[in-house]
Amino acid sequence: MDCGCEHSVISRNVVPHAKLTRSRYNLTVADKANLPILGDTSLHFEVDGNHFEANVFVSPAIDDFLLGSDWLEANRAKWDFAAGTLQFGDRVIHAYRRTSGRMCRQVTVSENFIVPARHEANVPVKMSDRDIPHPADNWVIETKQLSSRVMTARTLVGGKQKRLVA
Repeated sequence: MDCGCEHSVISRNVVPHAKLTRSRYNLTVADKANLPILGDTSLHFEVDGNHFEANVFVSPAIDDFLLGSDWLEANRAKWDFAAGTLQFGDRVIHAYRRTSGRMCRQVTVSENFIVPARHEANVPVKMSDRDIPHPADNWVIETKQLSSRVMTARTLVGGKQKRLVA
């Protein structure tokens, strides 16, 4: 589940034989690049014995099944991050964090850049590998309060990009 994702998306690898209808929408990732969409489909699935349905975009560019804020809102979900639970009416589901092993990415500003007061901007950044392996697929920079007046936004970064912005 990804409350930062506005529309639910699934990898074509997860649903290789699903019948697709032509999508009326285009999706973009954080850097405004288009996310390729093959079409839409409706899924029926089960979590902890609870049956659900989701209308999802199908993309060859992601590896997972992301239930976005559209699905969370449609199902009137209440997500308690501290307790690690999702509530749907009287049904409660326990969430589990995905552990992806040993990964570390340090992202720093790559050039002098001024963001005027009370503005937002795409800031050029660079990533330091530090010889720690990381996947070549998409990944996310989480929000972080840098000072009392500066916060970074959650940013989706393509693993194969040469030039990064955050």
